[in-house]
Amino acid sequence: MIIFDDVTLSFGRHELFKNISLKLRGGQVIGITGKNGAGKSTFLKLAGKIIRPDSGSVNFPVEKKIAAVSPEMKIYDGLTADENLFFFGKLRGKTLSAEKIFELGLRVGLDLKTFAKVRAENFSTGMRQRLKFAILLSVEADIWLLDEPTANLDDDGRENFFNEIQVAKSDKIILLATNDKAEEKICDEIIRLPLNN
Repeated sequence: MIIFDDVTLSFGRHELFKNISLKLRGGQVIGITGKNGAGKSTFLKLAGKIIRPDSGSVNFPVEKKIAAVSPEMKIYDGLTADENLFFFGKLRGKTLSAEKIFELGLRVGLDLKTFAKVRAENFSTGMRQRLKFAILLSVEADIWLLDEPTANLDDDGRENFFNEIQVAKSDKIILLATNDKAEEKICDEIIRLPLNN
């Protein structure tokens, strides 16, 4: 569970959240929706303690691991798909075998027989998104923060994502910021922004 306790956050004179108290439970996909500028991405950052509120607190068990897919997530253009996966695994204390890396590629629909040795700078936007998703899967995190995760994916890529999230949600907290109707359909609960108590 992620607990928002009387959270307030402003940017300059713009008050984005005021006295928000919520309990976000695992075992489901929680969609965060709202107009552009309503604070969807900021909500995810608060939930993951990437940014701090002006007042109040956000809490979850300290042993829980977080992973994210977002437009801001950077992969290394000078590294291949294999090297990116190995590098990000190492950052999280995991040594990924060649077999594991290949399996992750299969799960996200990234053909590593063809693209394993291709530098990420030569990837299409859709392939880059698949690689980001493979990195998220490699971490085996307890909390997923997903910000427009199927952007730039074709139908097969979206289906892979939806299948993986349905399998994963039983033992994770999954927050999905979106304005995409197909993504909203896989959510078990929707939080619409702006949200004020």
